[in-house]
This record gives sequence, structure tokens and C-alpha cells, in this order.
Amino acid sequence: MHKGHFRHHFLRLFISIFSLSICIILLQLLIFYASNRHAMNTWPKYAAGEYINSVEEKINTYTNPTPDKMINAILDCSNDRISGLIFRDAKGLFQIIYGSLPNGDKVKESIDDKSMINSEVKIRSLSSVEVNSSKEITTDADVYVFNLDVDNNGVFHFYLDEEVERVTQTFSVPQEVQARDIAASVIVKSNGVVKGYYDILVMTARKYGPTRYILDTSALVILIFIPIALIISLVASYVISKRNNRSIKDIQNALKDLSENKFDVNIGEQKSMELKDIATSIVDLGDNLRRHQDSRKEWIRSISHDLNTPLASINMLLDASIDGIFPLNQDLLKRMKKECDVLTSRISSIKYYAYLLSPDCMLNKQKISAFDLIDGVISNFKDSKKIDLHINENDEIDVDYTLGSRALSEVINNALQSGSEIVDVYVDRNVIKVVNKGSLPSPLPDFFEPWARGDLSRHEGGSGLGLPITGQIMNLHGGKAEIAQENDKVVVTLTF
Repeated sequence: MHKGHFRHHFLRLFISIFSLSICIILLQLLIFYASNRHAMNTWPKYAAGEYINSVEEKINTYTNPTPDKMINAILDCSNDRISGLIFRDAKGLFQIIYGSLPNGDKVKESIDDKSMINSEVKIRSLSSVEVNSSKEITTDADVYVFNLDVDNNGVFHFYLDEEVERVTQTFSVPQEVQARDIAASVIVKSNGVVKGYYDILVMTARKYGPTRYILDTSALVILIFIPIALIISLVASYVISKRNNRSIKDIQNALKDLSENKFDVNIGEQKSMELKDIATSIVDLGDNLRRHQDSRKEWIRSISHDLNTPLASINMLLDASIDGIFPLNQDLLKRMKKECDVLTSRISSIKYYAYLLSPDCMLNKQKISAFDLIDGVISNFKDSKKIDLHINENDEIDVDYTLGSRALSEVINNALQSGSEIVDVYVDRNVIKVVNKGSLPSPLPDFFEPWARGDLSRHEGGSGLGLPITGQIMNLHGGKAEIAQENDKVVVTLTF
């Protein structure tokens, strides 16, 4: 293969592998984007739920969970995933914010010292905080209910409602807070009366350290993978192109040999499964071409022999008559007529076989009675009394009547020429068997190939095309013709 061809092949292969790599990269980016979006959307709800569970566990450790202890638990459990808490009164009005927004920004009214909101008294003292910058928002975040009931003995009992509701609510928050910042809200009740609310602000996945590390690492892996994928594409393209270059060159040489009638082609071992199949097909093609060429030569020799034999006999009789050896009488003319008939019959068989091989031969298959088909064939033979038919008269065969009759006629004719006293014909649905006494030669030739000579007694005087015509007709029907030796009998089976 020319270097320019190699470069062209390499370029096409590289583009293919490069395109595949780009598709894989884009798919990875799409998966990363989708998973990142999913994480961003589910992260606040997950973090808020974990926080509520930790608050519940903390409060349940107290024997008498007073309001101060509950506030301490709410503040102490606000780990690094919780950016801040917004406290509101029973009317839903903003009181104070502890911590910061999910993105890390501070709010003017927020405090950092949680000890300042450690009791109801201190919370009331903070009610004077300037909240003119607050605003109303509407959110549909999950809502949890804390119940802190007090009995007649002044002992507090805490429990969390099991059912979490997703409620649309409107309340006041600092100006900097957006509706999307609220991960969840908690309603605080005492003996069924609402005492206040607080809202949970969760750090975004990008701001929370562990999740940010995971996301950044995933993005880094993809960024590193891109140049690696391109390098692998380049190297793989070169290696595959180099290997395919040698394989294609071997295949080109093999095809060139076939075009020059050199059929013993040899292609080296191929690593690619596709090229291995192609190489095997080319080797098989060479074997088939050689076999067909040998068959064609045998055809020519056989045709020449079969046509020259009656011509030679006619010429011999004419020469003998001219030389005065044989008188030109009725007997001589009959002998010459017989040889002409043999020649005509052989030429007719050759023409008919060629017709069967041509695209002009069309089937007209139809369901017909097997008895009518075989009886019509047997009635054409002078020795029809030697034919014994075994058939169920209700059997039908899907067959082209003209071609099927010719195929069966050739087989019966060969059987009668064998010298057998009785020829048995058996019919079982779409299978016809013709049986006569005789023996087949060994090794067994392919009787269904033109001019294949086996048992000479069976083919004596024939054109050598009887069984080949039968075989080709069966091929046209999508069936098969078989011949076998069974004890002292020869059995020809036609399967339609």
C-alpha cells in the first residue's frame, strides 16, 4: 500500500476513534452534569433531614427537656453542613438569624455567638434588633413539627411528628435571604399551641468541604481524561492502521493472484476478527475457483468426447460406404440414423442443463397429486411394467410439474438402464425414493455433477447429464437429491 494510502487510512481511523472518544467524553460530561444537578437538588433536603434527626436524638437525652435545653440542642447540632438558622416568632415574624447564608455571606441581623440566644429572656432582649430590612418570601420546603409539651408537674416532654409535610408558606426573613436558601422549616409547639418557628439554611454542595472535594475531584478526573483520551486515540489509530496496512496489502496481493488465475493464495494470520473472516473467504474463493476451473476443463473434455463419439461413428460409416466396404443400403442408413439420434439427444441434454443454470428458468410450483405426477412419468417408459409404485394416493407435492417430471424421469431412466428387473418407487409426502438393484463405485463420485461417471452399467449410453439435471432441478425447488448404497440396492432420494 502506498504511503499516501496509509496516511489516508490512518487519518480516517483517527477521526473515527477521535469522534468516538469525543462522544464518550461528552457522555461523561453529561452524566457528571446530571449527577451534579441531582446532588445539588437533593443535598439540602438530605442535610436538613440529618440535622433534624441529630436534634431529636440530642433532646431525647435530656430527662426534662426545657425550652433552654431544646434551644441548646438546636444550636449545638448545627454542624458544618448547616450554614445558619432563622428564628421567627409565633406570628412568623423574623426575630434573629444565627450563622450565615448557604453561600457563606453574612446577614446584617445575624449573630455569631449562640450563647446570646440561649434563653427566652435573651431572645426577648434581641427583639429590639433592627429588622426594617426584612421581607416576605414564599417557599414550599419540608416542614417538621417539634412538640414540647409540659405536664401538670411542670415536666417537659418532647416528641417529633413522624409525618413530614411539604407546605407552601409565606413569612418574613432578612432582605438577603432567598426562598431557595430555606432547606426546611420547623414549627415549635407546646401543648398544641405554636410558640415559634425556625428555618434551616444548609451549606450548598459547592461550599460544603467534603462534597466540594468530591465534585472537584470528579471534574479534575474528567479534565485529565480528555487529553489522555486524545493521546490514546492517536496511538491506537496509528497501531491499528499499521497492522491493518499489512493485512490489507496481503489481501490485495491475494486478490491480484486470483485475477491472474493463481488460486493457491496464502494470507498470513490476521489478528482482527473481521480481516480474519475476509482472509478465510478469499482462500475459500481461491479453492472454489480452482475447483470450478478443473470442472470446466472436465466439462470441455467430456463434451468433446460425448459429442465426438457419435460423430466418429457416422464418419466411419460414411467412409466405409464411400470405399465400398459397406453397401449404401437401408441397414447402413438406420445405423447412421441411430448415431445421429444419440448426438441429437446429447446436444439436447446439454442445452437443457444450460437452460436450468440460466436466469430464464422460472419455477411454477403448485400443489399437485403425487400419484398424477409419478403416473405421468411412468407412462412414458416402454418398460413401465418393471416399475413398481408404492404410494398413498392422497399425498400431494408442492412442485413445478414440468421440471419435477423431468427430474423423476431422469432418475427412473438411470434405474432402468442398470439392468434391474424391478424398479421400486416409494412416495412419502414430499420425499420420493427410486430403488433398484446395483452397486455404486468406491470412492463415490459426485453423480450430480455433469459427466460424473460411476456405475457404468447404470449410465451406459447416456449423456452423463441425467442426474446432474435432476440435481439442478432439485436445487431450484429448494430441495436436494441424494444417492446411496443400501445393501445390494442403489437408492436415489428426491426431497422437494
